[in-house]
Amino acid sequence: MKTGETLQGSANLAFDAVDAVTNIVEGMYRNIAATPLPLGKEPEGRARGIAGLVYESVRRVNRVTRGTVDWTLSRLAPTLDRTLLPGPHREAAISALNGVCGDHLARSGNTLAIPMRLRVLLPRAAQPEAIYFPKTVTDTQSAEKPVPFESLFETQKRAVEIYPQPKALEENDFVAGSRLLILIHGLSMNDLEWTSHQHNHGEALAKDSGYTPIYALYNSGLNISTNGRELCSQLTGLLRTWPVTVDSITFIGFSMGGLLTRSAMQIAKEDGHAWLDKVDKAAYIGTPHHGAIMERGGYWLQKSLTYSPYTAPLSALARIRSAGITDLRHGNVSDDDWQHHDKHHDHTDRRRPTPLADGIEHYAMGATLSKRSGERIGRLLGDGLVHPSSATGRHNHQGFNLRFPEGHTRIVYDLGHLAMLHDSRVLDQLVQWLGRAD
Repeated sequence: MKTGETLQGSANLAFDAVDAVTNIVEGMYRNIAATPLPLGKEPEGRARGIAGLVYESVRRVNRVTRGTVDWTLSRLAPTLDRTLLPGPHREAAISALNGVCGDHLARSGNTLAIPMRLRVLLPRAAQPEAIYFPKTVTDTQSAEKPVPFESLFETQKRAVEIYPQPKALEENDFVAGSRLLILIHGLSMNDLEWTSHQHNHGEALAKDSGYTPIYALYNSGLNISTNGRELCSQLTGLLRTWPVTVDSITFIGFSMGGLLTRSAMQIAKEDGHAWLDKVDKAAYIGTPHHGAIMERGGYWLQKSLTYSPYTAPLSALARIRSAGITDLRHGNVSDDDWQHHDKHHDHTDRRRPTPLADGIEHYAMGATLSKRSGERIGRLLGDGLVHPSSATGRHNHQGFNLRFPEGHTRIVYDLGHLAMLHDSRVLDQLVQWLGRAD
């Protein structure tokens, strides 16, 4: 994302935050001034009197300042774009924001909202990465200083768009293969974060299997089914423009990415997209097929704040979490799973059963912090975010039980959620399921 767009989007988000905080503070003042019972009904409307005028003045000043800053940055954008080039650190921060409030960014037309696109990783050119990864030599050492946070994402390669803009086809380093490996990242992440500790499962699989890794980049704060529909459409377009005949498509979805994979395949089945016929395998790594522990906790925290008028305004802070996050409460993959109820007031699992797509080999891998089977910490926390039973699709309700075939699931012990991206046991299992790798 260009620097001008980043600064404009960040400024607008900051002004949105000022409005939101003003509303919360005004609500707290209004409720306290009304002296309701501790568990009484929350008063409605704006604060009255001088206090109400003060809060309205803050909003007006915020609107005027927003307009001035936006006008100024729009004119500085070309210069900023030329002098301050983007890099992986910025992409990671923007992706995290999209995960937290990406639906708000999209609704408000904020330039920070990430549009879905498909990209490939190619070797870096000599420039301009020295601008955002300066490497210096100390007086006493000839070794280069390490790149800050380089263990968190890809720093050795660059992401180049292959669809909707087929920029990668113009690159000499890109070779289109007939076996596509589609990798879909998780919540608050991006495609560069498939590389963890400078290891990438997709690139490792591609070395000796004939795969061409293609990475989906998307706004993880949107509903999963919204992203699923867009991915479905983009895959149709990708195959239409792919320079060679596609023999097979294989998916690897990490965390939320696994739900997005299932959503796209279900939509492709319902709408008759031809690319689904080419899918042979799908692997789900740490995917909360039946929900994630943390989001359920987030719901009850938000709900508990609404019981008293003295804390009710603070519940707005909990409601900031995006539609993508609330979809993780139960593992929503279709529009019907979320469209007909209020996600912030209704905790009921209203999903319709969505079985695994037919004619495809499905595999699921989960992790647990337990060092061995049966330990209490694993039963309670799983990998810290996803319980093993959710990751492997098990459910007491037979309609929701995904019924992965025997030998198509695995639980990896003594491993956290994000560590699955660089763990050798995870790679070995993917090799066994999906193909050989060096």
